[in-house]
Amino acid sequence: MGKTSASIKLIQILSAKDDYISTDELASILEINKRNIREYIKEIEEAGYFVESKRGLTGGYKLLNHSTLPPASLSDDEKLAIDEAVLFLRENEYPLIEDFNSATAKFLASKNYKDDLSPLTVIEKYPLSMDRKELMLRYQTIADSIEDQYKCEIRYTNANNEIKKHIIHPYKLFNYNGGWFVLAYDEEKNDFSYYKLNRMEYVYKKKNHFTKIDFDENNYLDDFGMKSNGEYYRIELEISDLNVYIQERIYGKNQEIEIIDDKHLKLSCDMQNKEMIKSFVMSFGSKCKVISPDWLKEDISNELLKMMDYYD
Repeated sequence: MGKTSASIKLIQILSAKDDYISTDELASILEINKRNIREYIKEIEEAGYFVESKRGLTGGYKLLNHSTLPPASLSDDEKLAIDEAVLFLRENEYPLIEDFNSATAKFLASKNYKDDLSPLTVIEKYPLSMDRKELMLRYQTIADSIEDQYKCEIRYTNANNEIKKHIIHPYKLFNYNGGWFVLAYDEEKNDFSYYKLNRMEYVYKKKNHFTKIDFDENNYLDDFGMKSNGEYYRIELEISDLNVYIQERIYGKNQEIEIIDDKHLKLSCDMQNKEMIKSFVMSFGSKCKVISPDWLKEDISNELLKMMDYYD
């Protein structure tokens, strides 16, 4: 019997009885080794079924949450909301995404929603190279330290590829541009700074508390990211053949879009960090022309000349 068939039959067996069924009995009915029962139990739990286990002579496994009344169906908007929530969390590298998926599946199964949710296909264009479990451990360590007001010791790789130890007082976890950061007070800098979780070589929750400093979070974070990530620059771009695509997103503060014709539009907004702005513009290739500022025109021109040297 295949794994899928055995799992389905296991659900049928557990559903037919209101009492516990022993491991030996299940193994006999399914004609499998009793050591594999736990594997199949885990399989159906991941599919959303709740299974209770009990030790001892009268123990075994029992399926929970039989429903006697049909629950209300999800509306189309409710289905869409759940689908989009899963997509948003995965795109933004939420460390507990697998637990969220599992919890959602179990909740829906326990309510007998059956086919109310359409299958959701999530394609991660540029997933992190690090293991998601490791990211989750760092996230949880920092989250615990924030709650308990404990200092953290981290080894951190900065933008210049230099690794350095920091003692930080973590205040807030946040997601920016698909990456997870912590806003923390750095003892050596004597100031607040941002640290990206996947750039930490390790994070260690120390045993000593820190005293919170009164500070205004709005001085460091806003709807567009990290305020202390460099000054803002007003950029103006003429973009061709991407009218629909460009109008789907907000790329910076005070964004304005002027439709020139069916093929061209003008995008104006305030953005931070010269290197990030340059990368953003160059990602559109020949479809993007810089109107202003002049330094951006010059930077891209110099970058293109360097690139051309590689192909001579």
